[in-house]
Amino acid sequence: MMWLLLVLLAQSPMVTSAGPHNVVLNGVVGLSDKGTYQEHGFDVPAGTTRLDFSFTHSHKDVGAQLEVGVFDPVRFRGTSRFSKTTFYIADGHAAASYHDGPLPAGRWRVSLGIPALGTSTRVEWKVTVTMSSAAATRSPLEPTAPAPRWLVGDFHAHTLHSDGFGCLNPEAPSETRGCHTWEIVEAARARALDFVAVTDHNTTSHHGEMAALQETVPNLLLVRGQELTTFHGHANVYGTSAFIDFRLGFGGRTITHVVDDVAAAGGLLSINHPGRETGDRCTGCGWDAPGTPWSRIEVMEVVNGTNVEGPTAGLGFWQARLNEGHRVTAIGGSDDHAVRSDRTRLATPTTVVFATGLSETALLDGVRSGRVYIRTRGPEGPSVDISIGRAGQSVVMGGTLRLTEPSEGTLRIETAGATGQQVEVVKNGVILAIRTVPGDSMAVTVPLQVAPNDWINVRLRDDLGITAISNPVYVRRR
Repeated sequence: MMWLLLVLLAQSPMVTSAGPHNVVLNGVVGLSDKGTYQEHGFDVPAGTTRLDFSFTHSHKDVGAQLEVGVFDPVRFRGTSRFSKTTFYIADGHAAASYHDGPLPAGRWRVSLGIPALGTSTRVEWKVTVTMSSAAATRSPLEPTAPAPRWLVGDFHAHTLHSDGFGCLNPEAPSETRGCHTWEIVEAARARALDFVAVTDHNTTSHHGEMAALQETVPNLLLVRGQELTTFHGHANVYGTSAFIDFRLGFGGRTITHVVDDVAAAGGLLSINHPGRETGDRCTGCGWDAPGTPWSRIEVMEVVNGTNVEGPTAGLGFWQARLNEGHRVTAIGGSDDHAVRSDRTRLATPTTVVFATGLSETALLDGVRSGRVYIRTRGPEGPSVDISIGRAGQSVVMGGTLRLTEPSEGTLRIETAGATGQQVEVVKNGVILAIRTVPGDSMAVTVPLQVAPNDWINVRLRDDLGITAISNPVYVRRR
């Protein structure tokens, strides 16, 4: 009887806590377990929206092989056999091999398979489960970059998960078909982008595909997006797979409720193509949502596709919000619906963001910081950066210069790849000065008077129009 008890103890896993809502399952398997499966349970509390797993075992060097899978209280959630030592399951996306979706509270099970033990008779294994209720703020799989740098990409593209049906059919070139997520990924790689957001209308069904594709493109960040498409305007939401109810007016829902929900999910909301016409031909294409809380709107798509200037462009709409005293970061998006065709405009425009690394979190934090500019014609366009100095302090693009009274400051402009173009210095929407770029790169200073509530940015222009738009430096009262 004692012998049987010792055997059972050797085979039974240890379940220990590794922090709030985290558990470690571990145990030992031997020759009698070869060719069998085991299940080891752990409890998932209500409100959990992501599970991260780490799986290790000993004696791999002598031929031991253990495989792992997961069941929730209701259904099978996937298995990766020997292919992964880390994986995750979340509501909205999951690692390849696993199924996303809600994470029901209750008893979950790790399935352990023992096909081979090699020359060992005793193999130790461990599964660490990290539980989180903040999955909406975490990217499916984030590439990394060793240092802060400028990232170039496109914030707006569509697939057959909504209305991206402009791709050519290779078997019938005169016909169009739905565009796949992988085709956007391949096109983004071909244009040497650092990131691309897929923003299908009122859905996140594409996020699962993005999570699997991300594993194959470590140098291209795939940004989760959804385009909230309402009768009063469109807005992209980035960095969350949470459902954001787009039905303005239904049950008294307002844009303030939308902003609240995006904030609660850890996402970032951007008003899209706000200056476009709206009506029966294009319902909600322009922005007229009643009661928009502009003091809480952080981002706006100022350039949509090739629409840079003119009455339906976003430039004037954005400048009007800045003149009202709001701080809104300008970005651009191609709004591409035909990535595999001669009508694609992916990466036109591109947005350039200074970020601390190549990750969804770092990219969106970079957008929030405002150190961002738009290349209106694509990734090959000119670069621009600005800062304002005064009395020993220097504030970079997106930052805020604090003053107690009007004062003289010095605007520093750095450009590259803009030979022969003009630099327009803009204060509060009015051009104050124009400089010509003499060579491939330029660093020039311009003195100017600034006062609280001013904003200053620059635009680059050639004979065909604006080629780049910087975000402002803001001036506020100390």
